[in-house]
Amino acid sequence: MNPDASAAVSEPRLLSVPQVSQSYGHLSKECRAAVAACPEIRSMTHVVRNTVVFAVREAEAEPFPGGLSWEDEADAEGRPGRRMVRWVLETEEAMRRLDVGDLMRTLVVTPEGGMQCSRLHAAQYLVGISASAPGCDAMDDTMNRLVTKIRTERQMVDELPGGRPGEVKEPFVQGSSLFMHVLTRDMQEAQRLRSAWHRHLNPGDLHYAAYYRDWSLVCSGDAFEHQELEDSFAVVSVAARRAIYRDLVSRLREELTDLAAILAPVTRAPIRRLVLDVVDGAFYMHWLGDAEGDFVVGVTFRQPQVAVAEERLRDLIAEVRIRR
Repeated sequence: MNPDASAAVSEPRLLSVPQVSQSYGHLSKECRAAVAACPEIRSMTHVVRNTVVFAVREAEAEPFPGGLSWEDEADAEGRPGRRMVRWVLETEEAMRRLDVGDLMRTLVVTPEGGMQCSRLHAAQYLVGISASAPGCDAMDDTMNRLVTKIRTERQMVDELPGGRPGEVKEPFVQGSSLFMHVLTRDMQEAQRLRSAWHRHLNPGDLHYAAYYRDWSLVCSGDAFEHQELEDSFAVVSVAARRAIYRDLVSRLREELTDLAAILAPVTRAPIRRLVLDVVDGAFYMHWLGDAEGDFVVGVTFRQPQVAVAEERLRDLIAEVRIRR
């Protein structure tokens, strides 16, 4: 461990592994400043090729319990982040068939806190931890700004993690044609779901949504066949995308168990929100309550609209909750 002894007690602590390269000095200062400016961040870890390079921890935060005797303090603090990066890489591989680019931002939220994993560039990641659910949004915003700042300073493309700042949810004229797949046998419920999907899905931001109850599909709908989205299906067909999203949900049923284990040092509360933000849009998973298998997923292909699409998805979910 190599904490920055010159820092004031209230300043976040910099924990570096003994082999840390001095070339990461500027980055560690940027991360330390970000944690200092956002009290909702408990810690932030820099991971390079499955190795913890450094961690920045809020000054008064207690070390995670269960550290191994041979571990450096930075390794112990960064273990959840290192495991998170591995999870992200495995999930990214599962999403390759969608042809939507790398998984550059992953946000997982529980009622008691969560984690955010951001890709700086190939093989380099920052992972933040928040010890409260409300703090996860502040952590997410801070890390998105930090990653954008670092990338643009290095003359890399701004990938707009979390969407373009300042985008607002625009009203749209209901009536866009949707493809609907409704499996409930309750005709009144089916009609309500169809109406809700038509009120919120559109070719501008929220392109796909599916409602699951006890891990079984109840309803799905999409605007994939709208002419405004033609360019999104040049490589992967509409039918293939629909099938891949269903397969992804099935895969996540197993992978969420691993994700919960990664979160265990932070919280054992159930996961209630998952965002997989890729280069071309995002995949969202929001739970409806305490039941593990009751949730709604959403998709957008428009990266600038990632935050707006999730807001639209929340509007849709509010209707689903009311009518359950």
